[in-house]
Amino acid sequence: MDANGISLIGAKSIHSDGHAYVNAAFRADDGKRNIQENTSQASPHSSPTVSIKIASNEKLGSENAYNEITPQKRDSGSVEFNVPKKAPSKEKLKSDGPYRGMGKEELLRHSSRPLWRNLRYVCISVVLTGWLALLITVIALVLTYPKCREAQERDWWQKTVIYRVYVRSFYDSENDGNGDINGLRQQLDYLSELGVNTLALSPIFRLAPNATSDTQIVNHTDIDPMFGTLEQFKQLVNETHSRGMHIILDFIPNHTSDEHPWFIESKKEKDTTVNVYRSYYVWSEGRGTNGLIEPNNWTSVFQCSAWKKSDINFFYLHQFELHEPELNLRSEKVRVELENILQFWLDLGVDGFYIRDADYLFEDYDLRDDILLDNTTEKEACIPPVYKYEVYDHIHTKGLDELFDVLARWRSFLDDYGNKTKNYRLLLADVDGSYNHVMNYYGRFHRDGVDFPLNKFSLDLNSTSDGQSIGTMVIDWLENMPAKRWANWMSGDDRSVRLLDRLGHQLAGPYLMLSMLLPGTPYMYYGDEIGLQALPGNTSTMSRSAKKPMRGPMQWSNRTYAGFCKDYYCKEMWIEPNPEYLKEMNVEFQKGNPESILNLFKNLTSLRKDKPSFEYGDFIQVLHDNEVFSFVREFDGEKGYLVALNFADKEARKTLKGRHSTIPGSASVEVAWGEKKLHSKGGSAGLDPVTLAPYEGIVVSWDYKAKEL
Repeated sequence: MDANGISLIGAKSIHSDGHAYVNAAFRADDGKRNIQENTSQASPHSSPTVSIKIASNEKLGSENAYNEITPQKRDSGSVEFNVPKKAPSKEKLKSDGPYRGMGKEELLRHSSRPLWRNLRYVCISVVLTGWLALLITVIALVLTYPKCREAQERDWWQKTVIYRVYVRSFYDSENDGNGDINGLRQQLDYLSELGVNTLALSPIFRLAPNATSDTQIVNHTDIDPMFGTLEQFKQLVNETHSRGMHIILDFIPNHTSDEHPWFIESKKEKDTTVNVYRSYYVWSEGRGTNGLIEPNNWTSVFQCSAWKKSDINFFYLHQFELHEPELNLRSEKVRVELENILQFWLDLGVDGFYIRDADYLFEDYDLRDDILLDNTTEKEACIPPVYKYEVYDHIHTKGLDELFDVLARWRSFLDDYGNKTKNYRLLLADVDGSYNHVMNYYGRFHRDGVDFPLNKFSLDLNSTSDGQSIGTMVIDWLENMPAKRWANWMSGDDRSVRLLDRLGHQLAGPYLMLSMLLPGTPYMYYGDEIGLQALPGNTSTMSRSAKKPMRGPMQWSNRTYAGFCKDYYCKEMWIEPNPEYLKEMNVEFQKGNPESILNLFKNLTSLRKDKPSFEYGDFIQVLHDNEVFSFVREFDGEKGYLVALNFADKEARKTLKGRHSTIPGSASVEVAWGEKKLHSKGGSAGLDPVTLAPYEGIVVSWDYKAKEL
């Protein structure tokens, strides 16, 4: 140690440049050194020293030699030394904070103090609260942010246009003057081009030889020879299905012909324990000493008394024609027979049924009298032609609650069959009455009924109907209809006045536009697409229930017999055509006229096909007054449509923009109709305001625009 207290390197003297020596020693090739770091204990006034031990056999060279020494491998004989650690400065210690150097236990003791513990709780609460608020905000935005709705899936019967065909009057393939199944099959291309895809056939079942009605059925599971054969019917079904079309048949569970085998058997023995067929029909003993007076005051739709005395002094009930005895649907055997009939036609590929005269399926079990109205005596009510079915309140013969039980049973039967075959079967019903009564047919007592009862309120419109009355009919049906049920709109059927005879040429076009584009299924009657009209008066030599003016032959051309018969020849037409077939009232002429009602019909079926706005879009009533009825059909993300119909005989000027949020100031014309129309297809229509000619109808469209937040 020198005079300054600094330790000196011991052992042998080394070169004055100690650092160079040490570095050189690490690089030496021919010596082995062992270097060990030792820290010596010194007095408070001393500094750490480096102790170096050099092997005794180490020969040191000159100063230059030290710089050239290369690193050596270290072994036990190597130099050992301690390198002093630099003491931290006072400034560094101050900057490291008050807890530097503390052990784990001491830090935990400090962190457990209330101040730090509470601070941690506060921080954790803030983080959790913020995270929860963020989560709630995201969920709220997802739920409330405007987005396009998912389209509600529609079944085939909700997207279809139903075309009611009176088969005997559609097309004759045998030149015998009667339309037939083969004739209908030969016109499937026309029907497909027309845009109708469900055919509802009038009764084609085997009839009694001298039947005066098309419902005097002697066999519900066979085809009447007048119309063809079962094999021809199978061909019709197959070809219809191959075109993506469907077939519906009439179902007549109310009565049979009095020549039906069931009825013939029922007359043989009145004891039901011996004769099971006796309970198939409604039989009752007569009143009076000799039992010759009718059991009660019930009347039929077409005659006065609803009772007919048989050979054994009993009476059978008939609510329609004299030769149509009423089936007893309280009999389980009858219900099974009827389900067998449904099964038979379902197995042949039929897609649904139209229940005829559904309101008359049950009568009062105790045979209580109906109520006579308007102070009319029963004798006065039954004197032709004063007799009117409506003079009675038919509370015991029409619309009884029991019929809804059997409707639910049939609906379930069709559902089971549809589930097995993966094809829904449609069920319709024919019913009259108030809105409340008709709507019951959708289902009662939490059970399903028919898919829809036919909307006969449509048939009450006439040539004097204005925008107000037409709009009221539409709104009344939609507002009275049970939730999640399906509407329908009729142009006619084979027991009502034809469309043009009822509404006239002027209103027929706007009404077709209305019924095709409202939410629901259009139900069209053959010939309405060409404005077919009936002959004035009834030219029938048959019963009024069989040959009626609205059942006139379809008019295909201006050739002989209106092109109704194959080869333009008929032995004798069963009913005469309207002489107007020689002019414009035929298919051939109207195909070539772009302004014809036939081409309007095609444009409407094409417009509604596969359009989301019409298939499952919203219905928004826009304007409803004495002149105009208008509405919007739209769906999120799809093109919107406005239908505006002027039912007045004068020009109408209406402001439609602003009556609904999506209606623009002008729009593209998709369809226009009217003899003096002011718009044309492909043009533009201003809606602020719009001017419509007398009896003009237009359909306009615009592209979807997303609503701003």
